[in-house]
Amino acid sequence: MKLPAILSAAAVGLSAIGLVDAQQNQPACSSIYTRKELLSLTSTEWNLYKAILSAMQRDGWFQWFSYLHTTWFSQIHGHSQFFPFHRRFVYEWERVGKQYNSAFAQPYWDEMRDYRAPATSQALTSNWLGGNGQGAGMCVQNGNQAGWTMTYPANHCFSRNFRNNGNMNTWYSPEYINSFVQRSTSMADFRPGIEFSLHGIVHLDVGGDMSQRNSPNDWIFMLHHANIDRLWWQWQMNGHLWTMDGPNYDGSAISLDSNMPFFSEPIRSVMQLGYGQMCFQYASNPIRRRDMDASTESRLASRLPKEVLAEWFPQTAKSPVAEIAPTVELIADKSGKEIPYPGTLSMEWIQSHGFKVSEVKRVEADARRFVDAMKKAGYKSLH
Repeated sequence: MKLPAILSAAAVGLSAIGLVDAQQNQPACSSIYTRKELLSLTSTEWNLYKAILSAMQRDGWFQWFSYLHTTWFSQIHGHSQFFPFHRRFVYEWERVGKQYNSAFAQPYWDEMRDYRAPATSQALTSNWLGGNGQGAGMCVQNGNQAGWTMTYPANHCFSRNFRNNGNMNTWYSPEYINSFVQRSTSMADFRPGIEFSLHGIVHLDVGGDMSQRNSPNDWIFMLHHANIDRLWWQWQMNGHLWTMDGPNYDGSAISLDSNMPFFSEPIRSVMQLGYGQMCFQYASNPIRRRDMDASTESRLASRLPKEVLAEWFPQTAKSPVAEIAPTVELIADKSGKEIPYPGTLSMEWIQSHGFKVSEVKRVEADARRFVDAMKKAGYKSLH
């Protein structure tokens, strides 16, 4: 196995200088680069990124990150290390990509856009990530990783095996994720609510390499976790910038000063984008602005009864848009479609990850209650 020297965290040079944040005591970045949504990349950017990814595969980086994720798996899932570790992990991947070309910025895939029928997503076509695997080994034959041989944990064709007979299940709607972002008040609540919903269903439904501990073999892993990190940042910008509570991997209470596995750096070092090494922002969530899709927020405020809005979207209920949004006669609202129930995680997958079944079922039940509430209120989604 190749262990390239440039992976060492000690090798990261901090060129950013500027104001010092009192909470984390790190310099503000002198410049910020933007992580874009995958399908918003220009053809020039996409061609460049494909070349970089091919070079990273050639030089053993997919192998290394899959090994790393597998080795530390139990310490980075199922507790509050989940978000900070994966933010640092994706950044490390991105930093390696920049060694090949400094223009590289890890994109994210907004999977919620495709939640109704993810298998038909443009992202999973031959011009982008490729689709389901084929043949006995479910080897992927199109897309940017077509025909690749992965070398960890042993030589095998790069594979995907879409669940539900190749159709995948329904994922989680933008409305539900926005609702959860608004309702969560602690990391101990927010982490399982995301890890056991959108995070888990994408890993499991894509299948193949993506459903294993060596999931970084599939570049969807990095796209997916960039999106999960974007949602964490959205939650942070909703009054939880420095919120870090709940259990650590050893059962102790986690804190901002707890070290992340492998990197041996304190969690506080990755908490605030725009400081230290975290010199990036997301296209839909700029660093200095709390963001929720304005059209979605307006639609929710105008179409949900006040008591339903207050229960499921408490921040929207208190925002100015709730005061000025015109009331729409629900019976006459023909646009949009009802939000469907999301798929669930398999018992085998839950147990193989060491998750508490009761916690997973609590999250899934919350999502179903949300769908029921939206249906009862007559809400129709444009997504």
